[in-house]
Amino acid sequence: MTLELREINELQTDKWVRDSTRRQILDLLKRRGRATVEEMAAALNITPMGVRRHLLALENADLVRIEIERRPMGRPTHVYKLTEEAEALFPKGYHQLVLNLLECLAAEEGMGRVDELFEHRKERLIATYAPRLEGKTLEERVAEIARIMSENGYMARWQKTERGYVLTEHNCALYHVARVYPQPCQTELAFIRELLGVEVTRINHIASGGTCCSYVIHESAPISLRRRAMPPESARQPEASETRRRRAASSKAKRRSR
Repeated sequence: MTLELREINELQTDKWVRDSTRRQILDLLKRRGRATVEEMAAALNITPMGVRRHLLALENADLVRIEIERRPMGRPTHVYKLTEEAEALFPKGYHQLVLNLLECLAAEEGMGRVDELFEHRKERLIATYAPRLEGKTLEERVAEIARIMSENGYMARWQKTERGYVLTEHNCALYHVARVYPQPCQTELAFIRELLGVEVTRINHIASGGTCCSYVIHESAPISLRRRAMPPESARQPEASETRRRRAASSKAKRRSR
């Protein structure tokens, strides 16, 4: 049994599990950590057969998994647990944590430090993914970047056009951060441009109210790459130590002034 397209679309918008028996099963497993069919049937006041039918759908959606639990007496028991994919259906506050940290960084050291942070992130991503594009044609690199972006939650696809290619992202994995800080979008454009080695233009932008992020990849416009090499960790440590020293001195001065 596999999920139909309608069910998959509903699952992506949370309608598939909202206010339903499947949602109750997921909530129960989240609270208890694990449960058998019989335990779920008793807790939800439905038949074991009904529970199994919903569990089968949840299994096919990679939201629950079965484990065999051996007990001191009797036969082994099948228990159900949530998968990592199911965690996305429960409230998370990661974006607020990131926003708070960026706000603190900007307040303490200025917006320039935020720029440096995202630039550093871009360079690390390039170092990670550049080997996957080596020796490929431009079209193969475009296809590979679409796969890379999809792997990171951007739901990307690409298509060939008369003058080059168009890369479209239907989801912004950093939406809440990008609405406040422009750096993620700026460095994403640079990331794509530097990996492809050609000029890239953004024509749609989710963070600005668009329904997708779209990039036109100009096949006949190669660019000269001047990628900055990542400094070794040992070379960055003195700078970090000096920053810590300055912060400690500043804190001590504030305490004296009080």
